[in-house]
Amino acid sequence: MADLRVSDTKGYLLYREVEPVQPYPRIDPQQPHDEKSRGQEQTREKKDGQPRRRFVAMRQLIDRLKEVGKLERITYPALLKELGSVGVGHADRELFELLKAHQVPPEGLNHLAAQIRTLIATPDVGFGLPLDAEHNVLPYFSRGLAVVQLCYLHLELLPGQEGPMLVDTIARDGSFRCGTRYLQAEFRPQVKAQYDSALNVDIRIMVAVGEMDEENRRAILFERSPGVYALYTDKQISLSI
Repeated sequence: MADLRVSDTKGYLLYREVEPVQPYPRIDPQQPHDEKSRGQEQTREKKDGQPRRRFVAMRQLIDRLKEVGKLERITYPALLKELGSVGVGHADRELFELLKAHQVPPEGLNHLAAQIRTLIATPDVGFGLPLDAEHNVLPYFSRGLAVVQLCYLHLELLPGQEGPMLVDTIARDGSFRCGTRYLQAEFRPQVKAQYDSALNVDIRIMVAVGEMDEENRRAILFERSPGVYALYTDKQISLSI
């Protein structure tokens, strides 16, 4: 079986500078300034009086997990490193057995393993479909969360590395998908009109659950060891932990 080893990883989270908001031009130049100020104050009071609670699903999950385990904050570089390790573990246990079951020969497995190994240091962490109870990997399910996955996209299998089952299925259907509880693999010909060309391979591995607010700020949670849960949030978002 192909072997994947995790190397040290580094990740960086870049924040965009917040530009000052320019004042809007006055619609009515004759409007008294004190009337304008009163209107702004009333709007601010109304907004402050009705705060919108963010990350409701994640907060609910955290409240339940705190009853059975321990929660720890982690940085973004640590998140990338640990999720990379989780993803490679799933690949070692499930991906290559899955592909062997679909007749991908050893040379194809080794070629994919080498490509994934080069991407371990810079994993693409993305949000996938809404999380459902069937695929939940934590002790509790909180509706409203999404799957967080590592995406290894645009990998390839060269002609002769795909095996007869993939060749026949793609020649008939144009593409092929297979998966397990934690991962999904999709195969498509690089040249659509030529079914004996190399194959594009996209692999997505579920590694955590998460929630994103309207400002695209993220909260990501996973189990780093039995009973210990790691939480990453953008910009030091307080989730009352």
